[in-house]
Amino acid sequence: MTGVWSLVYIASLVLVLWAVVDLARRPATALPPGRKVLWIVGLVAGWFVFGLVGAIIAVAYLAGPRKRLNAGRY
Repeated sequence: MTGVWSLVYIASLVLVLWAVVDLARRPATALPPGRKVLWIVGLVAGWFVFGLVGAIIAVAYLAGPRKRLNAGRY
């Protein structure tokens, strides 16, 4: 069972890192004021508190704001 949880944590870390890198490369004006920092802090803190929380936040970012940013609707 330990091997399965290790894979889950590694997968959640990869997902969080993808979201953080995507956010970091965006200009500060791409999101409403303060939201970029809030997303990054939430992702990192969520992963450190419990890996799956960070992954859930990453999925929320990747499915929501990232889609709108790529479509130019933010």
